[in-house]
Amino acid sequence: MGVDELTAVQMAFGLCMVLFGAELFTNGVEWLGVKLRLGEGAVGSVLAALGTALPETAVPMTAIVLGGGEADQVGMGGILGAPFLLATLGGLVLALAAVLFRAGHPAGGMAVSSRAFRRDLAFFLVGFSLSLAPAAWPAPWFKASVACLLIVWYVVFVRAHLRDGDKAKSAPDLRPLYLNRRHGHPSAVAVLAQIALALLLVVAGAHLLTRGVESVAAERAVPAFVLSALVVPLATELPETLNSVLWMRDRKDALAVGNITGAMVFQGTLVPAIGMLLTDWTFTRTAWWTAGLTVAAASYLLMAVHLASRVEPWTLVVPSIAYFAFPLVAFQPHALSPSARLALVAAMLASSALCAALWVRSRRALPPRR
Repeated sequence: MGVDELTAVQMAFGLCMVLFGAELFTNGVEWLGVKLRLGEGAVGSVLAALGTALPETAVPMTAIVLGGGEADQVGMGGILGAPFLLATLGGLVLALAAVLFRAGHPAGGMAVSSRAFRRDLAFFLVGFSLSLAPAAWPAPWFKASVACLLIVWYVVFVRAHLRDGDKAKSAPDLRPLYLNRRHGHPSAVAVLAQIALALLLVVAGAHLLTRGVESVAAERAVPAFVLSALVVPLATELPETLNSVLWMRDRKDALAVGNITGAMVFQGTLVPAIGMLLTDWTFTRTAWWTAGLTVAAASYLLMAVHLASRVEPWTLVVPSIAYFAFPLVAFQPHALSPSARLALVAAMLASSALCAALWVRSRRALPPRR
């Protein structure tokens, strides 16, 4: 068996582990929300986001702490790449899930509180923008002060969700816990055991996927920052996206969207705070492109949802164009092969076409004006 075949088997096995772990996790975290009497907003934006943030947080932190050479830049690429991917491809995945699982149903806004969506994005934009300030002025005392502020800002975010008035999900609305197939409420021990098992599967599977992606990228001489900011997050962000797809399947839009936006807040506050304490936090031109496009994508989503007063699938697709455009504008022409550039342009056109189709569909679903 050749090296390529071994890598393919490794990635396929890792994907299966993440898929199975995501199914266990979504089921377990919903029951944990019932046990804690939390609303869907807190379950999706806090509990689920914290749990599935482990893989993408572990990769850059391990590179920074244990690596050498370009490890700091690789770690910073992972720190900046995670929120960039969530703000761009995360919305595309949600929109595709809405189309896939709601074929034949009337088009329209998703069953998500626009107020909660805007609040999560506002928390992210404030925290992430604040984390960029020490990159422009890297004084040690300033970095430490901003890191402390970011930690406090995330605590405020968590308290806002825990104090929210969302109605907690009742037990009859949930599927039975997988580790407790009998009727009735599962014990707290069973719920926590299933969540722990799910996280182990997700972390191990994401690690296999990441190693496979790194191997493929190394064979094709992909630049280091591309690998850490664009390629590796595709694997490490898989738990969030798959959890959201599963919740979209079950018509739990608030959990699905909250899982993405809550992970964005975590990745835009706590993780940069750790990064700026462990590195010199200096940005390259490519790093500034990543950060700038992330802020632009999140700002667009905030503005669009504010104007429409609801979350629509076509709105979520638009920022995905920035993900495919990023390598074309951030890197020198010789860094990408002609076939790679063609594939990126094709992906941009496909996202644009999907956005236009969903926009037309949403307009047709609106009641006629009198």
